[in-house]
Amino acid sequence: MSPFGSKRTLSRRVFGTVFVVAFAAIAVFTVVGSAFLQNNLAQVTRSELHDEAEIVAAALDSTVNDIAVLERVDIDNTRLTLIAEDGTVIYDNQEPASQMENHGQRPEVIAARETGHGSDERDSSTLGEVMLYEAVLLGNGQVVRIAQAQAGVLSILLSFVGPLLIIAAVVIVVSFFAARRESRAIIAPLLDVDLDHPKRNMEAAYAEMVPMLERIESQRQELKQQMRVLADNDRMRREFTANITHELKTPLTTISGYAELISSDMVVDEADIKDFGSRIYREAGRLTSLVNDILTLSNLDEAERSESNDAASVLGSTEPVDLPRMLETVQQRLEHVAHKSDVAVFLDAHPAMVIGVPRLLDELAYNLASNAIRYNRPGGSVVLSCGIDEGRPFIRVEDTGIGIAHDEQAKIFERFYRVDKSRSKARGGTGLGLAIVKHAAAFHGATIDLESEPDCGTRITVTFPVQVLPSVTD
Repeated sequence: MSPFGSKRTLSRRVFGTVFVVAFAAIAVFTVVGSAFLQNNLAQVTRSELHDEAEIVAAALDSTVNDIAVLERVDIDNTRLTLIAEDGTVIYDNQEPASQMENHGQRPEVIAARETGHGSDERDSSTLGEVMLYEAVLLGNGQVVRIAQAQAGVLSILLSFVGPLLIIAAVVIVVSFFAARRESRAIIAPLLDVDLDHPKRNMEAAYAEMVPMLERIESQRQELKQQMRVLADNDRMRREFTANITHELKTPLTTISGYAELISSDMVVDEADIKDFGSRIYREAGRLTSLVNDILTLSNLDEAERSESNDAASVLGSTEPVDLPRMLETVQQRLEHVAHKSDVAVFLDAHPAMVIGVPRLLDELAYNLASNAIRYNRPGGSVVLSCGIDEGRPFIRVEDTGIGIAHDEQAKIFERFYRVDKSRSKARGGTGLGLAIVKHAAAFHGATIDLESEPDCGTRITVTFPVQVLPSVTD
């Protein structure tokens, strides 16, 4: 049994509504039609009674013996009554006049005495009937009244019981099939909706459904985008794992190999031992640098997923950072590396302050400058500059190096991506420097602008938002 078998369905509800409305419409039409028919019949009867009352009144006014005239009047299903001036019944063709009560206060009699003609309609003791009364004032002050029973709405309905039952049966059958057909037609656009491709049914859908379908399509696109992002993240994770394994394995293998040679006394020459120790030290430094970069990226990733308070606990608190002083420190730390590469480093610093995490801003500038030196030419130069442009602080690193091709410029901020792999290996690059620059800039709300041409050098500018520095009070 279907789990939805006991649930109310929209199709059943529409079917029930259409069926009930159709049947109710027929029932209401029958009652209203009966009332309309009864009203028309009453008007016709009232008009006939009026004419008959006028004729009888004219006959009585032209004779002396009123009783004799009334006894000769023969009108089917009509009651004739003659009422004296004091309301006493003088004659009635259906009941003995002596046994009838005074009719002086009857509405039609009062109206006749006042205007010459009176009419009234009252329920009869007979089930479903009404009595119509027409009264005319005679010349001698007496009133002649004509009354006739008229079938009411209930009587008319009861008289139609047989035909009504037949009609009801036909209506039930017709309503059943009509309701089923209409309910299916109403539900069809809903059943035809393709949730995987909502726009395909947009033209055939009801106007009320369009916002829902547009919402579904929007959410579907967002879901697809999220799936693509998850797929990219998974790919990046796998690539990162493969790269980090390779990057860690290379220096570890070198360190392990040289250490094994030394520990097994296979190297006896002091110069070789010194050379091997130097290589071990260099590879250990490269390994340390790689681990530090990985930890920094891990902290940045965690900070991007955390609230501002949690990010401060991961990366450190923010404070005003003097950019010229920071760039001067970076220049001094890279002076030895630049000298070995025969690259001159210049400083063009103008006053500028940024509210940020000092360690991250230092790594951002250091990695930009280090890359500019690493990918430069002998005799080349690197300019470290900072300042304020239209109220926004910036850090700029410009070099005269090998440059970056246009098709590679969008990739250089990816993790472990190297423009010149052989140069990176030779100079000890980890491939994570510009990835750290990208995430550190994003953490501070900064934008990165890259300008480069192959063999013409590179200029990278990191522009920060307008800074609101805390006021200094004594």
